[in-house]
Order: sequence, then structure tokens, then C-alpha cells
Amino acid sequence: SACSTLNPALTAKQAVWVVVGLALWLAVVMSPYTRWLDLSLGLYGVAVLLLLMVAVAGTVKLGAARWLTIFGFSLQPSEVAKLATVCVLARYLANQLSPLPWRAVVTSGVLAGIPALLIFLQPDLGSAAIIAAIWLGMVLAAHLSRRHLAMMALAAALLAPLGWHALKDYQRMRLVVFLNPHVDPLGAGYTIIQSQIAIGSGGWFGRGWFAGTQNQLNFLPERHADFLYSVIGEEWGFFGSLLVVALFGLLVWRASRIGLVTQDPQGRLLVAGVISWLGYQAVINMGMVMGLLPVVGVPLPLVSYGGSAMVVGWLAVGLMQSVQRFGAK
Repeated sequence: SACSTLNPALTAKQAVWVVVGLALWLAVVMSPYTRWLDLSLGLYGVAVLLLLMVAVAGTVKLGAARWLTIFGFSLQPSEVAKLATVCVLARYLANQLSPLPWRAVVTSGVLAGIPALLIFLQPDLGSAAIIAAIWLGMVLAAHLSRRHLAMMALAAALLAPLGWHALKDYQRMRLVVFLNPHVDPLGAGYTIIQSQIAIGSGGWFGRGWFAGTQNQLNFLPERHADFLYSVIGEEWGFFGSLLVVALFGLLVWRASRIGLVTQDPQGRLLVAGVISWLGYQAVINMGMVMGLLPVVGVPLPLVSYGGSAMVVGWLAVGLMQSVQRFGAK
């Protein structure tokens, strides 16, 4: 529905990526996750290399260089970096003492900080924040002490004013329109205004498939990607939107159960990283399209259009299920 008046060919392309993702998911589920973690350092190196290539020869879309075109295929290295960061941190943190020593906190922060910084410079604040969320979730799962957590919170509060100056002008405007979208209704605030209209017009049960006016009449930008949840809200209403929230809640709950029964520290930390990633990204995406959070431009995991995000998302789910098969005792 979201692609019908935009580019119907995108539907077939997305179907291909779903099939590829499911095939890789099955391959990962059927093999021990430790084999994949053994390759984590190499995957991390490839991810960092791809991010450096984006800085040099990235394809610019929507004012940001976030993609590489390789043999005619468009790849978003930040998605690979999310998976690589989870794997390399799981491998590193599993071998540390409990509670986590400060040296390990700093080292793990550097491992996550390198891809996060390269992604931030693209610029892509949303994906950089997801890398930060992955790191925080994993160090907490590795038993970060309360004293170290308090020190980090204090440092973040002190550095927050500097962060404002590090943002691009359009990123600052996104924060401004988050507080009041009508400050720039035809510019930075346009998309969020149209998104809220779409979701609100859906009512309890929605307007029906292919019947959403904001969607079908092209009022809603990026409706097949970052703002696909707005289309769901308009065409399937409150109950359809709630179903998506419930499915993500089920995913996080079942993944948490896997982490709780897993004896292997690597497996437990791997699951913690994937939960932090997919759970945080889902909350950010749904929150931003409803106007509850600033617009940062991240897709809804396993739902939004995008080959890189779809394939890597299914790989992450497959790794969690591999932990359930081979790591839960």
C-alpha cells in the first residue's frame, strides 16, 4: 500500500530481501552461534572499513552519505555495523570480571564508539544513538557497577551542551520542531505533521487497505521506509498499530527469556545486545512518527523498506534463536 503510488516495483524488491533474510536466518539458526562469534573481529573490521568507504565514496541520499553502491546493489554499512558491534562486544565482555572493571568499560566504549562516530559523521544521529544503546545495554548485562553508571550519567549530563553544538543545522531544527512542529510547517515540521494527521485519521479500526488518504495522495514523505508505521496507523487504526507494538513486545519478551536461561556469558550478552538494538530502534521509530520523540530517521525493524536493514535484522533474530538452541542449558 505504501509503495502503490510511489513505486510499485519496491514491493517486489522488498519481497526479495525478505526471502534472502529468511534464508540467512535459517542458516544461522541451524548453526552454533559461537561459530559466528569467532568471526566477530573480522566482521567488525569489515564494518569499520565499509563506514570509512562511505565517508570517501558514499552515495548521497536525502542530504546524507549513508549508502555504498556495490555491483549495482545499495548497501547501508551502518546496519552491518550494528550487528558487528553486538558480536564483538559479546565476545569481549564475556571474558571480563564481574562487576565490570573500569578498563573494560572504557575499552568496550571505544569498540562501540568507533563505528558510532563514523555513522554520526555521515550524518546519521539515529543509527549512532542505536550503537550507543547497544553498548549501554550490553555493559549493563555484563554487570556494570552502580558507581560507574552514575559517573557515566554525570559525564553525559555535563557533555550534553557540547552535543548541541556538534549537531548539524537540520538536526537542531528537528529537535525544535519536536517541541512545536508548526514552527516550520512546510519544512522540517511537514513530515511529522502529516504523520500525526495520518495516524489520527485512522481512528479505532483504520480507513482500510489502500484507503489512507495521506498515504495514497502522497502527502506523507518516506511512507515506505521510516514512516511506514504512520501508514499502518492510518489504514489499520489503533488496533492495527497496537498489534505491531504487541508483536515487538512479544519479540523482546521471548528474547529476554532466552537470555535468562542461557548459561554461556557470550550467548547471554549477544541476546542482550540484540534486544537493546531492536527494542530501542522500534521504540524510537514508533515514537518519532507519533510525535512523542524527535525525528532521527531510523526504520522500523523487520517492517520498513530497506534491504540492508531487513537482511541484517533477520540475521540478528537468527543469532538469538541459535543461542536458544545451543546455549540454553
